[in-house]
Order: sequence, then structure tokens, then C-alpha cells
Amino acid sequence: MTATSRPQHPNGSLAPASDGGESFAKFFECWILEQSRDLAALRAAATARPDDADLRRLVDRVLGHYEHYYRAKSAAASADVLPMFAPSWISATESLYLWCGGWRPTSAIQLLYSKSGLQLEAQLPAFLDGGSLGDGDLGGLSAEQLQAADQLQRRTIRREREIEEAAAGAQESLATTKMVELAGKGGMDAAEGMELEMDAKAEAMKRVLEMADGLRLETLRGVVGLLRPAQAVHFLVAAAELHLAVHKFGRRKDGAAAAE
Repeated sequence: MTATSRPQHPNGSLAPASDGGESFAKFFECWILEQSRDLAALRAAATARPDDADLRRLVDRVLGHYEHYYRAKSAAASADVLPMFAPSWISATESLYLWCGGWRPTSAIQLLYSKSGLQLEAQLPAFLDGGSLGDGDLGGLSAEQLQAADQLQRRTIRREREIEEAAAGAQESLATTKMVELAGKGGMDAAEGMELEMDAKAEAMKRVLEMADGLRLETLRGVVGLLRPAQAVHFLVAAAELHLAVHKFGRRKDGAAAAE
């Protein structure tokens, strides 16, 4: 089936086929365009400040796009998990910061703190002149929200450690007695045995990816869930800006290196 005849997501982006990395690479380019469109809509909402109901619908729509992304990634990984840990669709810069096939979940909470600090700093001159801190962006996080963010961060760190332990077990299994025995034999029988062993180990890494992607989405929803609609818009703006900026920077670096 050609790219033009593949089924489409309702928002117009290509739905991924089930043939693994090559198809997901095409889907990822659509995802970048979709995220750029979402960023434009989020920025407009942050400026216009519609009512909470409209903001909540926008936030839910953007979160739905993230969910669609991870469903597509899961489908591609089911066909072939290997490209998910060595993705061709991202830059070398982005690959440097991968954690279990994607972004580290606690970075979403760090992003919240960083953007909150910047927006709080922007409000300080007016506050020092006798004004009050506004709650329309992340500079106005309440004590209760900060406590909820801290609790989310602690839970997420624990889950990250569990996933890291699962990944370590899968990686260390490469050096089992069976693998060492097969590596020393050679021949057709050893090659077939190696194929079976490596398939089993790939399944273990697929489970690691599923857990990691599940935690990524869970953490994203957790951060948004502790925010008011207007604040959630500002957080999603920051998340999209950071991802798109790093992707663009990495592609530019790769292009410059290739031209040398």
C-alpha cells in the first residue's frame, strides 16, 4: 500500500502501517507537523484566553494526539522493536538523550518547574509594585499544586527505577551461558539458535519500551491533571516548543556534519 493510499488519522496525519520502523519514520514526520499545528493553536489560546471549557477541549485534543502517537509507536514496535531503540527519524543530538526509547518521564516535571520559574520571574516586577501574582500561567502555581507535583515526581522516579532494572535484566541476558555457548560454536545450528535467543531478548526489550512509553504518557497526563486549564495550555506550549526546537537543532547539526 502506498503512502498516499494508507489510512489517515481523522486530523489528516497518516496512520502508521504495521511494518515497523520504515512506516513509523513516515508517521513521525506527520507527527512533527501535527505538533507544530498544535503549538500554533496552543499559543493562540494562551494569548486570547478563551473560557475554561474551550481551553479544556483544546488540552484534551492535544493530549489525544500524544495518545495517538504512542499507539502508533506501540503498533510499530510490535512489528519490529529494534528501530525504536536506534531511531533513524531523530537526530544524533536527540539520540544522545534517549531514555529507554524516548524522553525521560521526570523531565516533564522538570519542564514544569523550569517554565513556572520563568513565568514567575516575569511577574515579579508587578508583584513588587504592589500587584498580585496571576494564576493564568505557570507562575501562579499554588502550594497545593507544587505539593502534587512533588508527589508525582517521587512516584515517577520510583517507576523509572523499576523500568531501568527491567532494562538492565534484559541487557545482561545478552551474556547468558546459552549465548556464550552459541557464540563459540558457529555453523548453521548455532545461527538458528542465536536467532531464537535474540528474538526472546528483543521481546524483553519490547516490554521495557511498553512500560517506558506508558510512564511517559502517564506522567504527561499527571502534570496536566494538576494544572488549571490555562496553566495546562502554557505547559503544553513549553513541551511542544522544547521538543520542536531540539529536533530542529539536531537536524541542523546533522546536516552541517554531513556537508563537511
